[in-house]
Amino acid sequence: MKPPREGLFDHAVLNLHYGVDEGEALLASLGFTVSPRGYHTLGSINHTVALGSSYLEIVGLDPANPKPRKELLDSPLGLDGLVWSSDDIQAAHARLVAAGLPASEPGTFGRPVSVDGHEVEARFEVTRLAPGWFAPARLYFCDHLTPELVWQEGFSNHPNTADRILAVHVAAEDPAAEAARLATFLGVPAPGDGRIESGGVPILFETPETVAERLGEPFSPEARVPRVAGLTLGVRSLDALETSLAPRWAGAALRREADAVTVPAAACFGVTLAFREGAGG
Repeated sequence: MKPPREGLFDHAVLNLHYGVDEGEALLASLGFTVSPRGYHTLGSINHTVALGSSYLEIVGLDPANPKPRKELLDSPLGLDGLVWSSDDIQAAHARLVAAGLPASEPGTFGRPVSVDGHEVEARFEVTRLAPGWFAPARLYFCDHLTPELVWQEGFSNHPNTADRILAVHVAAEDPAAEAARLATFLGVPAPGDGRIESGGVPILFETPETVAERLGEPFSPEARVPRVAGLTLGVRSLDALETSLAPRWAGAALRREADAVTVPAAACFGVTLAFREGAGG
């Protein structure tokens, strides 16, 4: 019997179109253990980075596939997907429809996974909202029918000691309005402070200027808004993180502070990754 996951923040999706090779290399260079490439029955390809009960997924398209997954091409590069767990997709879909949200009919898909030299299929059931209803990102509920194939032993052991997502940062001109829309999707009260705690990972909605200041980025009025601007990731040791970095990061590309190491958006497909030791977003 699979363990309950109802309501947990499941994963964040980094959509790289035809740049999955570059994304895999970048995450590995930052000291992550990256799962082997997966080939979805939907026509996309992916890699995952397990982070406690959630994960970061890079997803994109196989140049050899003549029928690319259109929804990915129609979505912008960057962190364009936020996914929560459900143990009953039919019930999740019914709630979304009852709330008047444009939810897709539940559907299943899979991808081959190798375990001890044997190929098995990781399977998922999802319902998703129509693109554009929540402007910062695509929204899904996902039921992992075979969670043991996603969180395999060893996938969570990262040389950089990352072990959780501490916060998701959303930049919006009207943070309260975007937060209220996400709250409707999740079935929770709209927050008064732009912070949604549902699922164990805070989703922080702030103005572009405030997000840039929080993440230590220069404010760019040309940047797309609203958008998911970055993630704060927890590590057990910043020293171990530094030791795990590939030589490409030896120069000035990273920002280093006493309690954080930050990968600027310009070096990471438009997404800021802030590593912090201990708790806090």
